[in-house]
Amino acid sequence: MKEYLKSAAIIGLCLFLIPMIIVYASGYDTGKLLKTIEDANGEEAHGAPLDIINEETLIGILAKEIPYTYEEEAIKVQAVVTRTYMARRILGIQSKGALKGYSVEEMKAIWQDDYDKNYAIYKAAVESTYYEMIFYDNQPIEALYHSASAGKTRNAASIYNKDIPYLQSVDSKVDHISKQVRLTKGKTTELIKTKYPELIVDIGTLENQIQIIEKDEADYVKSIQVGNVTLKGEEIKELLDLPSSCFKVYSSGDELIFDVRGIGQGIGLSQNGANELAKQGMNYKDIIKYYYTDVMIEKYEIQN
Repeated sequence: MKEYLKSAAIIGLCLFLIPMIIVYASGYDTGKLLKTIEDANGEEAHGAPLDIINEETLIGILAKEIPYTYEEEAIKVQAVVTRTYMARRILGIQSKGALKGYSVEEMKAIWQDDYDKNYAIYKAAVESTYYEMIFYDNQPIEALYHSASAGKTRNAASIYNKDIPYLQSVDSKVDHISKQVRLTKGKTTELIKTKYPELIVDIGTLENQIQIIEKDEADYVKSIQVGNVTLKGEEIKELLDLPSSCFKVYSSGDELIFDVRGIGQGIGLSQNGANELAKQGMNYKDIIKYYYTDVMIEKYEIQN
């Protein structure tokens, strides 16, 4: 059956005949797609390939997911990561969370006179990593990624309460991205009440009714108490539109100030980290193996 999986992957990745439909999506983060990992049980795939990946599809996704200004090796990393992520869905290991990217028409409209130059950057990354995917235990991994960590990536169990051997916490000290988000106490309360209408707080002293209950090993908030409501870190991140759930909060007058580090859910590959490591001379395979624990990168050829 394992050989079947590999054969199916070859077929799915090499028959460049039927392009996938590409629709618009925003951001450089799989965070909103990651909820699908709760359904992943590591069982063998069933059935035939679901979709066919072609070069144009992969380039369109790369154009949406990672800036063309990034280092060549970092874009190669993203090419292998994206191909692997899509392969799990082709094989039926995962059925949700298909990546979405730009069509050729959208890329031409965005880049205009720079279309040929920018397209060539992504095409080179795809061609130089042809057929390469990331494997753990003979299956393509769930290649999760985010824009930038808070200095350390997270163990997948921090969010999903399930240990995934290749999604472990690793240092990413090259990430130095932070942002300050300011919200009035009234707006903060209003946003939380959209999901928790039962929330009871004294808005005037809201800062005294907020308590971070638990953080994970990478300093991301796992749970937080606001008044009479307990929220997960990822919940308050989404409700308040924070860059990540790694934050400290304090008050200034009628505002709450969130000092936030990192962008995205913090699991798997840090795209910014990959770019910084590439600047230091690390190649794409070493970067992949740094962020994904104990994985193999294998290249498949069509056997005649």
